[in-house]
Amino acid sequence: MSKSGRVTRIPAFEMGVQAEKPAKPKMSFMSAKSDIDPAVMFTNVERLTKMVGKGIQPSLVITGSAGTGKTHLVKSTLTGMGLVESTDFVHFKGRATAAGLFVTLYDNSDKIVVLDDCDSVFKDDDAVNILKGALDSYDTRKISYLTTKPLKDEFGSHLPRSFEFTGKIIFISNISQSKLDEAIRSRSFVSDIDLTKKQMFARVEQLMDKMEAGIPVAAKQMALSIMKELEEEFDGVNINLRSFIKAARICAMGFEDPKMMVAEQIIEVI
Repeated sequence: MSKSGRVTRIPAFEMGVQAEKPAKPKMSFMSAKSDIDPAVMFTNVERLTKMVGKGIQPSLVITGSAGTGKTHLVKSTLTGMGLVESTDFVHFKGRATAAGLFVTLYDNSDKIVVLDDCDSVFKDDDAVNILKGALDSYDTRKISYLTTKPLKDEFGSHLPRSFEFTGKIIFISNISQSKLDEAIRSRSFVSDIDLTKKQMFARVEQLMDKMEAGIPVAAKQMALSIMKELEEEFDGVNINLRSFIKAARICAMGFEDPKMMVAEQIIEVI
């Protein structure tokens, strides 16, 4: 207290007390992902796939943009590990019902099962529950399908109502990660490859030399240049590996002014 009777406040730093710092604002993880080199993202997917291939992790769910090469990466990674398709892993693409999923997992109960674009599974509660069982983190998972009429295999023999699944699951989908069932996300490694347009162009440039080996480099470069021009001029331009292949094939033909031909192939009709 001062001579005048007033209370004198001593600054915290003079008392040896550290003043509380304002909390640093947290950044959005999705914003951070938009700046990541796509080569790094796909390297991480390859690593996760290898963990499934080695049996370290029983399940992996890969989501994100169409036409980025997710399926090719998974299959090439597994074969690069010495695994043989149909013997060590199987690949199924398209619609899947609950019964079909049960039969598929039963027939391949000790293999790596790659389910590709089988998004219909998420619209069927029974199929989701079967998938949850298959994606669980236990070494052995019991999968059941309890109905009044037992399922049959391709030869007409009755299948058991439940079985032990010792295989692995890799689920590949173009749906948004936010639309995945939370129970499925929590049971698996999840990798989301949802690329921005900038990242997609970078992905095309990274793989351009390895794609369409019979097409001259000049034609590929022209295709990429046309895609970038179209992206600046129009809405609804599909920027992915599939659209690049279409553009490169057109440019390789040597047509005069192929821009509109490419546009017709890679721009969505809105």
